[in-house]
Amino acid sequence: MRPVWWIVLAALLALLLALGAAYALRERIPAHWQQPLRALVFGVRIDDDVRIAMPDGTRLAATLYRPRRAQGPLPTVYVRLPYDRRRYAEALGEGMFFARHGYAVLVQDVRGKFGSEGDDFVPWRHATQDGVATLEWIVRQPWSNGKVGTIGCSALGELQYALARANHPAHAAMVPMAAGGAAGRVSGRAAYFGAFEGGVLQLAATTGWFSKHGVRNEHGPWPDDLDTADSMRQWPVLDAVRRVRPGANAYEEFLQTSLGDPRWREMDYVFDGDRAATPALVIDTWGDPSIDGTLALAEAVRRDSPDTPRQHVVIAPGNHCEHELVAGMGRFGVLPVRNAAQPYREWYLAWFDHWLRGRGDGLAKLPPYLFFVLNEQRWLGSTTWPPAEARVQPWYLGSRGHANGRDGDGVLSLQPSRDTRSDEFLYDPRDPVPSRGGPVCCAGDPAIRSGPEDQRDVETRQDVLVYTSAPLRSPLRIAGPLRAQLVVSSSAPDTDFIARLVHVWPDGRATSIQEGALRARYRDGVERPSLMTPGKRYVLDVPMRSIAYLVPRGHRIRLDVTSSSFPRLERNLNTGGRNYDETEPAKALNRIFHGGDAVSFVEIPVLDIPTPSGETFAIAP
Repeated sequence: MRPVWWIVLAALLALLLALGAAYALRERIPAHWQQPLRALVFGVRIDDDVRIAMPDGTRLAATLYRPRRAQGPLPTVYVRLPYDRRRYAEALGEGMFFARHGYAVLVQDVRGKFGSEGDDFVPWRHATQDGVATLEWIVRQPWSNGKVGTIGCSALGELQYALARANHPAHAAMVPMAAGGAAGRVSGRAAYFGAFEGGVLQLAATTGWFSKHGVRNEHGPWPDDLDTADSMRQWPVLDAVRRVRPGANAYEEFLQTSLGDPRWREMDYVFDGDRAATPALVIDTWGDPSIDGTLALAEAVRRDSPDTPRQHVVIAPGNHCEHELVAGMGRFGVLPVRNAAQPYREWYLAWFDHWLRGRGDGLAKLPPYLFFVLNEQRWLGSTTWPPAEARVQPWYLGSRGHANGRDGDGVLSLQPSRDTRSDEFLYDPRDPVPSRGGPVCCAGDPAIRSGPEDQRDVETRQDVLVYTSAPLRSPLRIAGPLRAQLVVSSSAPDTDFIARLVHVWPDGRATSIQEGALRARYRDGVERPSLMTPGKRYVLDVPMRSIAYLVPRGHRIRLDVTSSSFPRLERNLNTGGRNYDETEPAKALNRIFHGGDAVSFVEIPVLDIPTPSGETFAIAP
């Protein structure tokens, strides 16, 4: 018998060594390779071949996770995505996490992607009706208790809002994260998938995403070696995706559908009046390009669905979908980050346990808004956004007529100048101002980073107007949406204006706080585009996103104004034409007026509460 025991012992030892090696190398092993072993360890049954018929006969593919020893009907977590349910790490992780905690989890490829049928993919056409049909399928299953929660980040979050529009009784709770792209036309802004900002195409993010994921009839994996950076430098913009990945692509439909076109409603984005009432734990980050979409959606729910049982909004430091990662990273752009950790995984379980199982209080102690104040390193809570205690403080632009570059004479002050002056710059689309940090994504160039970044090299350019305050006499805590009112004129019938608030440190560093853009033709709204009369003055309101940020005493604030941020934003060719299919740009002489009867300012929401233990902000290296 002894040899047999030696063989068994050796086999067990070999197994333990193999498991130890696998654990040690787990960061290098693709998540989908680990999934069967994890299912075995955690007692989870995986059915990878679920097919669900939609009302039109199209069948959508899904993977079903269930705990092996579950007793009785189960609550269900529903995740859907365009990125491959069998390989996408977030979907795999949610499937295993919630199944381990006693939930059934259905992870589904959206129509037209990977295992699901369909050959005309456009985000997020069919999303509402397909989601409702899937809910109906879930509640008919013998393992379902009839209650469904949804969760996921980015596209996985936007698809939750598309479903919430239906107010289906089985959709009991949701956790949308970085899902501001779900906003169609909400609170006067038209974003549609987060593709547009003030009427300007977010070029890098849109080109990058659609090049990989926007093919209408592609069911396989996306390539990772696409040279979108070079393609974005070429005109026309309409061909930016086709140049790197030929074939029918939803990108072209996005560009060719005017922002006021009613056809956008066919794509199942959220519009004013949709009255989504699903209890929601909403999570986002200050660096997300669509942070204002997230806040607008939350406000629309509060305004249009006052009977919604509960909604909490959590805004963390970090870039897109980094809320769980940023505490370990310790940085957001060039800013240090401390005290950012939150028990997100515990929150998700508590939220679903309450709404889907009737257990616990469902995060009742969490405030309606919980937000991290950058540079102050602490979380604050409020019942509204912006906080009711925040007061709007205008900082006025001024100069002696030469605010070009950081060595110019532009000033930012709490008192407007009595004398009307103006600053001008020549915007040339062939030589655009380069993007430096901010809400940029998918540029295809590793040198272009997201988040707060030093703007000093950009601020040397003569086509950037720079207005700087005196050193602050007390800390300035910003909490709310930023907005610039600019009195402008242009030699062109249409051009863009970009406004960026900057933190100027005593050693001269100038790090971005937040920014926004407006295409001048949309100054009266996307439904009423109107070209400018060259040389005529216009008043523009440039939305600059929300932020919570502390500028210490003795530091300064600055407003940069220009007409391009490339490749983050599409370049306006200044012709007044459709722009997306044009190839011949024109230069524009753009002017900002201030003082006297020309009131140009940046509006800053200021929250005056004491800093704990004095000024406990972090100093960036």
